[in-house]
Amino acid sequence: MNGKILVIEDEQRLRRNLQVLLESEGYTVSTAANGHEGILLLSQKPYDVVITDIMMEGINGFQVMEHVAAHSPETQTIVITGYASAESATEALRKGAYDYIAKPFEIDMIIFSLERAFEKVRLQRALAQHTETLEQRVAERTQDLVDTNQQLQQSLLALHSAQEQLIQTEKLSALGELIAGFAHEITNPLTSVLGYAELLTEFNDCSPDACAMLEKIHQEAMRCHHIVQNLLGFARKKKLEKDYLDLKTLCLQTLDLLAYQLKVNNITTATSLEENLPWTMADRYQIQQVLVNILSNAYHAMTEHQGHGHLTISTSHDRDWIYIKITDTGPGIPAEHLRWIFDPFYTTRAQGTGLGLSLSYGLIKEHGGDITATSPPGAGATFTIALPIITDIVPPSVPHAAVHPSITATKKALVIDDEPYLAQMVVSTLQSLGHEAEAVFSGQEASKKLATTMPGAAYDLIICDMKMPEMDGRQIYQLIESTYPTLLSRLMFSTGDTVSQENHQFLQGTGCHYLQKPFLRAEFSRVVSQVLSDSEGLTASAVYA
Repeated sequence: MNGKILVIEDEQRLRRNLQVLLESEGYTVSTAANGHEGILLLSQKPYDVVITDIMMEGINGFQVMEHVAAHSPETQTIVITGYASAESATEALRKGAYDYIAKPFEIDMIIFSLERAFEKVRLQRALAQHTETLEQRVAERTQDLVDTNQQLQQSLLALHSAQEQLIQTEKLSALGELIAGFAHEITNPLTSVLGYAELLTEFNDCSPDACAMLEKIHQEAMRCHHIVQNLLGFARKKKLEKDYLDLKTLCLQTLDLLAYQLKVNNITTATSLEENLPWTMADRYQIQQVLVNILSNAYHAMTEHQGHGHLTISTSHDRDWIYIKITDTGPGIPAEHLRWIFDPFYTTRAQGTGLGLSLSYGLIKEHGGDITATSPPGAGATFTIALPIITDIVPPSVPHAAVHPSITATKKALVIDDEPYLAQMVVSTLQSLGHEAEAVFSGQEASKKLATTMPGAAYDLIICDMKMPEMDGRQIYQLIESTYPTLLSRLMFSTGDTVSQENHQFLQGTGCHYLQKPFLRAEFSRVVSQVLSDSEGLTASAVYA
């Protein structure tokens, strides 16, 4: 598609580079050095796509987006910014941005985003043309083809429904990519918090009060960890970790979790939980997150409406489904809002983000279930969650973990990670396990370290992060494979991204052990012991061969 693009960027070099690169791809490109120039060009002729910076003097990118939405709603906007944040990303998407890209970026990222934006422009135009054609046919034949006119009206309704579904899918897709990026960035500091909290509890001089506080830090970090996993699941970046689940117990645990918030907000509760409820298979933390989202919305609505309220949670089942119903005595949901409540960013609360119910909708759908809402006038609201009954086999007992030989001798380890706090935490953990360890903070440092030592005997263990600037985990693997092949059996990876197909295939192809961030001390110790015992076994085999 030979489309028209307007680039609004106050950095001259980037503006010129984008123009040259995009024109080489066959696009017609105009440029503006600030928001004022950009709006002037937009008022003179139409553009298919606008690429705009946010932070500019005078008229900023958000004001440009408001002008586009008001005067050229078919034009798609791609935001580029060097000051990426959750708040600016949410604001950009609220104002209709098709994509949000943080600087610096690869040109391939812009090209890919443009291809999708132009495809959406094409579909919108085709839809508008098709709708116009249908309306014209209806107008011409109304007098003598009443039956045909009725069929066309039904077609228009179906088309409108398909258009709404397309918009919903686009919003969820963009939101999913945004969530996946944020979740990945959280994993490194979260791993450090968990690791240092566990290390501190081992100090002999740790007082009972300090140990109790550290345990709270650890519990809250684990809560963040589960939230990250939930976000990744919603973004379809993480495989569900399903297990047999007793929903009655989960409902009671969730009420207990929110007991304080409900009490201080003058909310009373009642339960009608069926005994011997059938089992289902689900991710415990994701279903609990859904319950927390719905209950939180309910008590906020009741508190804001009348300062108190009553919540009822009930469970039931039929032949195929288990139902959880949550009913409140709040103001209810107006009919004009009811159909939109599961849309991303849709909220009627001044302090709301509009993400809770859309997140819940995505999680329940991922489990093969459904979530609906009803609200009779003046009678509060009821949310119903339906999950499939799964009782093909008896819920299994927890399998015994594989036992690996304990490594008692002191080993020497090299830690490679571009996050210094995280690398030092891993070093400290290895030292607490009785090993010698040192850290380097880039692939280049690791390469020099390996080159200046005796590779055959220098390190018993190498722990390498996957994603690092300039020289990443893949390149470290290739270096060791080609130059120090005897060290391959001693190499393990740590990564916050095993969900991408590319990373997963690489890790599986190497045969190396790896840890998914954030990880706990017990898991870390187990994998380290496994790598050391496996490498010792290979060494022994080579000696006796």
